[in-house]
Amino acid sequence: MEEREDPELMRKVEELTEFGELYRASRAVSHRGWHAGAELGDRDGDGTMLAYHDSGDEAEYVFRAGERPLFNIMNGGHGSPPDRYGYRVWTLRPGVAGSVGPRVGRLEVAGTDGEAVAADIVAHTFAVNIDIGPRPRTMDEIFEWRAPELTVRVFDKGDAVLYEGPLLTEDWSGERR
Repeated sequence: MEEREDPELMRKVEELTEFGELYRASRAVSHRGWHAGAELGDRDGDGTMLAYHDSGDEAEYVFRAGERPLFNIMNGGHGSPPDRYGYRVWTLRPGVAGSVGPRVGRLEVAGTDGEAVAADIVAHTFAVNIDIGPRPRTMDEIFEWRAPELTVRVFDKGDAVLYEGPLLTEDWSGERR
């Protein structure tokens, strides 16, 4: 049975490949409807950058020194952040990154030492460069890894606290069950 390529998916792959290469080379922030969001780490070394498209699609880039950027596409996006908490976590490596709702003006994450680190908020995405422990390297380490207990504080544009509590919930979305 012959497998057919999905032309829409192939278009997105081509666009994101070009966008990642342009971003890394010149920090271009827009290309064919794609826009750079917040970033963790270093785009020239090891890092992660969030991106979004005018259509609502979102992507997470993984940069590794000397390698072509990799990315994950989320068709239609990760979903809008819940109104109650105002944020959604997309990834936990090498720090914490995700999206914020329109009411959010500031977000900070406190590590296990209690020290708060302010998030960089770019468009509707955020990134917090915070140490969450050594990166798992083997499959066993990946399955055994548990995220540290982190606290998030989410503030509105007037600096009033919208939410303070555990960063991660069962589904990492910022929506309590």
